Amino acid sequence: MAARAEIRGHQRQAATARAAHHALSRLKYTSGVVGLYEAFRDEIHPGEIAERLHHAGRKLALPTTPKYGQPLTFRAWAPGDPLVVGRHNIPEPSPEAEEVHPQVLLVPPVAFDRRGYRIGYGAGFYDRTIPQLRAIHPVFTLGYAFACQEVEFLQAEHHDVPLDAIATENEIITVSGR
Repeated sequence: MAARAEIRGHQRQAATARAAHHALSRLKYTSGVVGLYEAFRDEIHPGEIAERLHHAGRKLALPTTPKYGQPLTFRAWAPGDPLVVGRHNIPEPSPEAEEVHPQVLLVPPVAFDRRGYRIGYGAGFYDRTIPQLRAIHPVFTLGYAFACQEVEFLQAEHHDVPLDAIATENEIITVSGR
């Protein structure tokens, strides 16, 4: 998190633009609803991705943060739609927005490795949500992060769900077999 926080100003803008380019180059091969996120703390912001996907006609969604131990619920959202303050002061769609089940998830790791494993803030929301969505239909997961968040190895636990690919400002990392 410290390395991520050190990316500021023009350097952050440039890295975010390059990462968005890489993410969009991979997302063009997907279809269905794209579940995004509102950046928390100093996470890489997916705003450019949201704008470009929306402009291309893709249906988007944002998560609402549930009680601890529950999976995320995604609600339809488009750039410019009003947001309400949810748990942990994270903006999210109104409870009246349509609930959707994304086929694509943009996932913000705190750290990741090249096997597709990630750590977040420790609540396990995505590790519960991804299997729940995959019980409904196939889901492609794309980690979205700065390259400095990569670590050599993360110890995976039985409940950890690896990502299918990761987009950074330097590259798209395709996880073997995904």
